[in-house]
Amino acid sequence: MPEGIAAAEQALANGDLKQAEELGRAALRDDDSLAARLTVAQALAWQGRGRDADAVLAEVDPAALSEPELMAWALPRAANQFWMLDEPERATAFLRATRGRVTSAPAGATLDALLGTFAMNAGSPQRAMELASQVLASPDADQQAIGWAAAAAALCNARMGTFADVDELAGRAIAAGHPGLLRFTSGFGQTTALVMSGDLDRAESLARELVEATGAQQPSHAIGQLLLADVLLARGDLEASVPVLETAAVALAPTGYSWSPLAWMWLAQALAQLGRVSDAGRILARAESRHGLKSMLFAPELSLARAWTSAARRDVPGAINSAREAARAAERGGQSAVAVRALIDAVRLGDIRAAEFVERLGVDGVVGRMALDYARAFTAGDASGLDASSAAFGDIGMRGVAVDAAAQAESARRG
Repeated sequence: MPEGIAAAEQALANGDLKQAEELGRAALRDDDSLAARLTVAQALAWQGRGRDADAVLAEVDPAALSEPELMAWALPRAANQFWMLDEPERATAFLRATRGRVTSAPAGATLDALLGTFAMNAGSPQRAMELASQVLASPDADQQAIGWAAAAAALCNARMGTFADVDELAGRAIAAGHPGLLRFTSGFGQTTALVMSGDLDRAESLARELVEATGAQQPSHAIGQLLLADVLLARGDLEASVPVLETAAVALAPTGYSWSPLAWMWLAQALAQLGRVSDAGRILARAESRHGLKSMLFAPELSLARAWTSAARRDVPGAINSAREAARAAERGGQSAVAVRALIDAVRLGDIRAAEFVERLGVDGVVGRMALDYARAFTAGDASGLDASSAAFGDIGMRGVAVDAAAQAESARRG
């Protein structure tokens, strides 16, 4: 490999995107090779400059490429289209067309793995699991395919309420040496499973490890901060979560990652729960403007942001309706664990019908069972049951829910 391209790739690996772009462009002037063009395109895409990256990749004639070269070109181009250009339908169609051109089984498995990742982000975790399962069972899948498939499967399983295999899948993704950002996909699956299992301490510890393992200027650092903020929100530690979310949201705003709208969604929730009504409304509008098909997996979180913003405005019926919509959206997408968390919030907001929804979901695990007890106690106006729920949530560190359940118990006693 020419020295200039090697230097550009090393800068890219180090997260120095500006230097990678400069070195890559210099190498491209000396040698218009596919390797140089891919390095420049990746450096541009990771800076959030999706149009520039697409222009660099569009100069390539795919008909002149061998199959390995076609794969090396098509995968980043599809990913850039999906996330940075916010054109998920075009990206999926392009990837499917490429799938029809390749002949080797390993290439097909790799394309299926990325198609599964697209399906997950587009809000179809069940379809994503079908594709991921096929890839993970295939003897022909290479390490890149396994990394993508295992990371997506870890997050899908966690959000669907199937926690037993999450750590194993995350381990497979890590062992595959997958691209760095996918560590946060599988990590999100792990922290989600840990929270739903009532182990918030381990969830927070893992999230902090992911933050500390990344450079402050890298997008991965901001994504790690999001995972940490999610655990802080589950704890009810709003004051700590807001600055973390603000930093992450600003860092991710120039990018096209699906994580970016999620950051605004969670920030709106936190601000609303702190009573910062105007700030919550402003951030909610930002979340809504950035949400689309590529972040449809997180549609329930957007509805919860609406719920808490309505509550901050003292619109209780609107808050309950939005929390119910969050649970329904999660359930429609097969995201049972996410639906449970939405229904816990619905009970906190005053929904006396949440118990029937929680029971129907049948999510196992510590928090799933606690959610059902809490919803039933609130529906029945059972002060003792609400006290017990408050104590149970407090014991696992979900202090925000514990405080609200205790207040509801006092209200029930007053009749």
